[in-house]
This record gives sequence, structure tokens and C-alpha cells, in this order.
Amino acid sequence: MNLGQFLLLVVILGGILAFVGVPWWMARRREPEAWNPSQSYLAAIDALMRGDRGGAVIALRDLARNDADNLNAYLRLGDLLRRMGHTERAYRIHADLQVRRIDDPGDRRHLDESLLEDLELLGRYDEAHSTAESLLAIDRRNPTALRVLVRYHEKRGDWEKALELLDEWDRGHPGSARPTPAQMRIHMARLHLEAGRMREAGKLLDEAQKLSPDGVIAHVFRGDLLASEGRIESAIEEWMRYVRDHGYRSDQVFARLEKAYFEMGRFGDLVQVYEGLAGGRGGNLHAAVALAEMHRRRGRTEDAIRQLESVVEQEPENRGARRQLVGGLLQLGRTEQALRELDILLSQSSLRDPGGSCTHCGASTSDLWVRCDRCDGWQEPARGLPPPRPRAIAVPPPD
Repeated sequence: MNLGQFLLLVVILGGILAFVGVPWWMARRREPEAWNPSQSYLAAIDALMRGDRGGAVIALRDLARNDADNLNAYLRLGDLLRRMGHTERAYRIHADLQVRRIDDPGDRRHLDESLLEDLELLGRYDEAHSTAESLLAIDRRNPTALRVLVRYHEKRGDWEKALELLDEWDRGHPGSARPTPAQMRIHMARLHLEAGRMREAGKLLDEAQKLSPDGVIAHVFRGDLLASEGRIESAIEEWMRYVRDHGYRSDQVFARLEKAYFEMGRFGDLVQVYEGLAGGRGGNLHAAVALAEMHRRRGRTEDAIRQLESVVEQEPENRGARRQLVGGLLQLGRTEQALRELDILLSQSSLRDPGGSCTHCGASTSDLWVRCDRCDGWQEPARGLPPPRPRAIAVPPPD
């Protein structure tokens, strides 16, 4: 084969390749990549890790659209929308899934729980009640169903049923019930006290005290019950037991003590009571502040100031003690020191008093409580309260 024939053969072969290969190559370029569900899952997870809930919704929506049979994608999309505040959209997704045939018991339970949470947030309590009952028919200890039913019966004022379900919840999932069984009993006892049903209140307080440590606050309300019956000495014993065992918010108990001692004509005895509580290791800071106030009332302003300075040294964020300190300093004409303390007090004005504020809505209270009067939020149980401070508090000697 000479050179000319060889070149002609090359040209012919090139033409054939161009005629067949170029369209094939172009077709391959136009062919989209195969959809990969794993990539959508990874994209959703990555978005959630970055705090990008909107990106996670997009990824899950893409997964659901491309794989209509992917139940988990729809479930998680609905759950995420609910957490983002789009409860109505979440409910529509979960309600649509109800008509599907779901063979896996775990998937069915997940769907029922999701739908139940949607209904509760939407305020559709009757539907939530029937859904929760259906779920309990399958699993008697399902925590989501029990929680919703407790809330449902609370709203209806059926406290006995709510307590029965709460006990079931706590038995199946110890420590996770909110409210705790002790809190529920104390709240019910308080309602009975307000209605004058002393026997019922006493029974519930007895039960709450046995659920220690959550029931420690029951001592306070038992003291209230005894005081209402005229048994002041016994009431004081209950209040003091609470203060000695757990000094959390004991300033509210001191208000009860002061009223009781005043009614008995023994108001001056409180000085010794407060000195005993404030002195020594693990001294009660609330008692130290109350003792300072007793000194001020008796004209011993210097002693009151020393007491308050000891408190704010140990607990700088104690605004009540600092406010009293400012007043005492001004009373003695120590204006410069009072202004320094006032500057510190003003710098703390944005701090919330954890003892006297609702842990949910921030509402303040002037009394002990287990449930917020404004938002109905249950407060932290006794097991979450801070222990007594281990440092000693200086108690000024008597004159």
C-alpha cells in the first residue's frame, strides 16, 4: 500500500468514527447522572450539622420527590418542619402518610408519635386524645402518648386520671416524666388547700414526701395546712425542716415564719432562729439576709451592713442583699460606698433571679411554686436544686 492509499484509508476511518462516535459521545454528555438517595441524606445531615434547617428541608424534600416510597424521608421532613414552627405543613405530611400501608411496627409507631405531636401543638386535643389512646393500645408505656394524655386530662381538670397516667409514665421511664409524680401531687394538694379540702391535700402531701427528693417542698405546704388549722408550732416545725434540709428559696419560707412568730407574740425569737441557720458551715444565705433585716429593724445598722457584706462577698449575684446593703450604707451616710454598690447592682440588672423566675417564660413569683401561674410550665424538681453553700457566714455577736 503506497502513501496515498494509506492516507485515504485514514480519512475514511476518521469519517466513520466521526459519523458514529460524535453523536454517541454527545448523547452521553447529555445523559444526566443517576440520582443517588445517599447524597440527599448526606446533604440533609450536613445541613443540620451546620444549623441550616432550611437546607435540610430542601434535601429531604428532594429525597421524598425522587423516591415516593421512602417513608422515612417524609417522616423526617414533617418532623423537621414542625420543629421549625410549620406545624400545619408537618401535620398534612404526616396525615397523608396515614393512608399508606406500613408493615414495619417501628415506622408505624414513629408516624403515630409524629402525628400526635402535631395535633397537640395545633391544639386539636380531642383528636390527640384518640390518637394517643390508639397508640397506647399497642404500647402501654409509650412516653409520647402518656405525656399527651397527662396534658389532656390536666386541661380537663381530671387530676386523678392525669396522676394515674403520670405514674405509669414514670414507672416505664424513670426520671423522664415532666412533671414529676411528686410535683403533680403537690400541685393537686395546693388546689385542695385553696378549696378547703384539707384531708385530700394532706393525703397527697404524704405521698409526695415519700417521693424524696422531689417531694421536699411538700414540707412547706404541709406547714401551710397545719397553720390553717391553728397548729402553728407544728407548722413551724415543717417549715424549718424544709429550710434545714434544703434552703432553696427559703426566703419565701421565712415570710411564713415571721407571720407565725408575730401571731404568737414571739417575733424577737427569730433573731436566734436566723443566727442558727446563717452561722457555721453551709450557712443559709437567705437566713443571713433575713438576719440583717432583723438587725436593721432593731437599729443595729452597722451589724446589718457587716452581715450583708459577708453575703455579697460569697454570692456577688445576690441582688436582694446588695439592694439592702445600698440602703443601709445610705442610712449611715456612707454615700461613696453606697454608690459603688449601686453601680454593681445596676450592672446586674439584666440577670434573672433563677430562684424566683419561671424556667420557661421568665415570670416572677413572690412565693414557692411547682407550676407557673402564667404559662403553666412545671418548674425544676428538687433534685435539680443547688446544694447548700459550704462556706461559713459571719454572724455579728450580740451587743
